[in-house]
Amino acid sequence: MLLGKYKRLIFLGDSNSDNGNVFQMTNDTHPQPEQVYWKGRYSNGKTWTDHLEDFSATTAINLAYGCATIDSTLASGTVPMPDQTRREVPCILDQIEMLQDMIGYLHPDELVFVQVGSNDLNSLVYPGPTYIRKRVFTPEMLAQRLVAGVRRLCIDMHAHSVVVMNVRAREQYPDIIATNDPEIIQKSLIDTESLNGAMQNEICSLQRELGSEVMLSVFDTHGFQRRITESPQAFGISIDWSVPMFKAPQDNQQKISQIRLTDPETRLFVDGAHLGKRAQALLAADVVKMLATTLMIPNKS
Repeated sequence: MLLGKYKRLIFLGDSNSDNGNVFQMTNDTHPQPEQVYWKGRYSNGKTWTDHLEDFSATTAINLAYGCATIDSTLASGTVPMPDQTRREVPCILDQIEMLQDMIGYLHPDELVFVQVGSNDLNSLVYPGPTYIRKRVFTPEMLAQRLVAGVRRLCIDMHAHSVVVMNVRAREQYPDIIATNDPEIIQKSLIDTESLNGAMQNEICSLQRELGSEVMLSVFDTHGFQRRITESPQAFGISIDWSVPMFKAPQDNQQKISQIRLTDPETRLFVDGAHLGKRAQALLAADVVKMLATTLMIPNKS
């Protein structure tokens, strides 16, 4: 197995990659309910990061936090705490600093994944309290800050192999569709495509700067989701893909006592934004295919 060539996998990111960090941070109170979110993941089963860890049969470091943003000086994400307050989660730049404090340098045979950006764009359409925009910014600015973090991984921490996951098609998120607001839906589409385009350009520029000793790649998570929505049944996904597995009731008491799940094995979305367990497994398989063709370990000196 290709992933067996890597000594260790590193995951930095947001709820799409979080394997329980927010759950631990909030004393096992978020995300909830547990009948929906498996072991504190933002999915109803193993995430793509869990699957890659299984495939690799090696150790992993996961510092991804649900609601994380790229740079908390531009926009930050917060989560609800048991005492009814909200606490800011580490952004990607914070996570990189945490990683450096933890291990110092990266080994040539360690593979880093970075997945973030959706929550920064959420701050433009969902103002507070979960996503807080602190400054005016553009998608291009976000991409520059993100790739500055990748540059730090490569220059300061000696990373040799980094995969950046671009942002899924946000205009297809059930929560975005449910707004019934054409302006929000169109803005979500345009902002996502702008961020992904700028991200690709910035990564290509950094690759040219660093040369062949470093391998950088952008995985097209956006295209992955779009392929499923174009032919959902071909992927074993329910044809009405925009209907999530779980919708939180408006009444808190009902939320506690009645949990209704719709087709949990085949739903594309577990909730208003996050992928269900079948899509997570499909994503992991596609990532492995990409690695097999584009991201081999550089020769050791």
